[in-house]
Amino acid sequence: MKIFKVCHACDRIIGEIELNDLTSNNSDPIMDIIGNVAYTLCTDCLRDMETKPRNVYH
Repeated sequence: MKIFKVCHACDRIIGEIELNDLTSNNSDPIMDIIGNVAYTLCTDCLRDMETKPRNVYH
């Protein structure tokens, strides 16, 4: 069964992943799975959210 990978911040569809890949040892540890959608961060949002001095995130 395929599951959509969606960015948790911007809701962009990143791709799809097999359900069997989620149970393997190389799955993404920050992926939240709700129903048939796996939420993670896309590379653009991940780069924007890098912590730097003087940046405050709420």
